[in-house]
Amino acid sequence: MIKISALILLIPFATFGQIDNRGLILPKIDSLKNSDKYCCILSPLEGFSVYDQPKGKIIGSLKRFGDAKKDDQVPYKIYLISGNKKTQVDNYREIGYEIFAINYTDVSNGFLKILDPSKSYWLSVSEINKKDFKTVNWMNHLINQSADVLGYYAKDSGLNLRKEPNAKSEIIGSVRGELFEIKLTNQTSGQWCKVKITKHKEHPCETDLSERENIEYQSEGWLKIIDDNGEPNIFSYTRGC
Repeated sequence: MIKISALILLIPFATFGQIDNRGLILPKIDSLKNSDKYCCILSPLEGFSVYDQPKGKIIGSLKRFGDAKKDDQVPYKIYLISGNKKTQVDNYREIGYEIFAINYTDVSNGFLKILDPSKSYWLSVSEINKKDFKTVNWMNHLINQSADVLGYYAKDSGLNLRKEPNAKSEIIGSVRGELFEIKLTNQTSGQWCKVKITKHKEHPCETDLSERENIEYQSEGWLKIIDDNGEPNIFSYTRGC
């Protein structure tokens, strides 16, 4: 639905931490949508080693547990296993229909912080890569998946659409609510992305109008799609209408 052009702008050094410090751990495949190899919580069968700190000691593993032949919910459960202690965790994000990814909240010395941000649980990026997984920050994930979602929408109180990618730039309009569909381009600057906005008369999932009839107006500009913590300012419906 959304076509992406290839253009990456130079990003000031100070913004890299904001963009890269949070994201997802995903399989090394071009499209989750076109693969039947992965389902549910995305993780290798053997799981990942969990460290107490970057370059620290291994304190357990993060993996699925159970017999999927006896329990069809096993692929949807993941545990922190340390010695004889097994704790089910729910620190992951739904990124597609019946597809969930482990998310990370910090990066340090080749390690990613996972699970409870207030505690010290880390995965090795090197091990993640060896197990045919990769790390993807939120900005890149949102752009990569934009062709597979019905549309993105602004969270909470909305976002200002600006002429240039900075908070002091002229405001073109406000993007708020689910009648404003956001289409991402590959043109980025720090936490900002150039976007195309379609203001619908009725929500596309709840209308009998044709696609053309349902368009009230369209515009383009820049949105700050990643907040100052490195989390998305936009969302999509992973299960469709």
